Amino acid sequence: MALALELVTTVDAFERLRPAWNELVDRMAFPEIFYRWEWSFLFFRHCRPGDELFIVVAREAPDGPIAAIAPLCIRRARSFGVAVKVAETIVAGLADYQNILVRGGIHRGRAVGEILDFLAAHAERWDVLDLQQFCSRDPTTFQLVNAAQAHHDWTVRTHILTPVAVRDLRPGHATEDAGRLRRIRSRLAALRVRGFDVRIGCEDFDAHWPTFRALHVSTWPGSPLGRDREGKFFDALIASEGMRAHLDLSLVLLDGRIAAGHFGFVDDRKAYYYMPARDRSFRNERVGAALLFALVEHHALSRTWFDFMRTLGRYKSWYTDTIDVNFRIVIHGNSSVRALAYGLSDVTRRFLVELGLPRALLRRTGRGRS
Repeated sequence: MALALELVTTVDAFERLRPAWNELVDRMAFPEIFYRWEWSFLFFRHCRPGDELFIVVAREAPDGPIAAIAPLCIRRARSFGVAVKVAETIVAGLADYQNILVRGGIHRGRAVGEILDFLAAHAERWDVLDLQQFCSRDPTTFQLVNAAQAHHDWTVRTHILTPVAVRDLRPGHATEDAGRLRRIRSRLAALRVRGFDVRIGCEDFDAHWPTFRALHVSTWPGSPLGRDREGKFFDALIASEGMRAHLDLSLVLLDGRIAAGHFGFVDDRKAYYYMPARDRSFRNERVGAALLFALVEHHALSRTWFDFMRTLGRYKSWYTDTIDVNFRIVIHGNSSVRALAYGLSDVTRRFLVELGLPRALLRRTGRGRS
């Protein structure tokens, strides 16, 4: 029996999806914190001015529970002077994982296949389907590629975006660089002896958040916490009822001053390593490395996974040799001139990078991503 599909295009209808959306995420085989309704709804409200909702909801019956959601929106872009309607996930840039959300027990290939058929039937609404940060860890990613390639009038391109590391926290399940981690454990112990206060999961989140936010902007000048739209998004996310239990602010303090901090997320199974920051005046103390070790050690007591997420810094590989990959999947009609213009800009950028043109110069010329 075919799934019943509907298109959600209004904010009111999107808002009404909240309980059913989060219930679906809770029942996924590979849920991620970024899939929760609060992330998509608040990101659309604060970071998607002028974009259009294009959410596909699939149910097992017209009034039945939700089987799958494609959390999409339409962004209008221009490439080489050509107007292009780009369908992409609502949350972009700030979320380390995105995907088609499929309830556990529903065949992924069937769900994504019927959603893609629905998108094909509404092809006048979009020119390019540009899906980013789809992880190899979730089989839905490959089911999506397989189902898209079955549309012989479509072109399907995949690109590796970034490796992602995850540590299995169960005793004896992670392969680690034991020598390096022993030295970091010793550093953590030495800092505590010297009076550094290591707090994992601060109960007084609101009291420390403004100081941590300023520290993160100082540590990382391009921090989204320092940008207007993204900053308002995080303010709303932190204040939202549905996310409060999932927030994790951990700190290393000396005489009340933050030497290092980390803002991330937790759920029942996993801890997410998201936004680290460090006071530069403590750089020789390795406070950031010590805090990360304390985080892993703490979450091993109650969770199964520690996710280091995007950007595979060498220090992350000391904790694990388990590496997944995030993909970008681009889909469009074979004969689409608009899609050709959209892809040409990306191909030009990649070509210039391969020639060795610095990324900073590409950004100045408008061919690099912000």
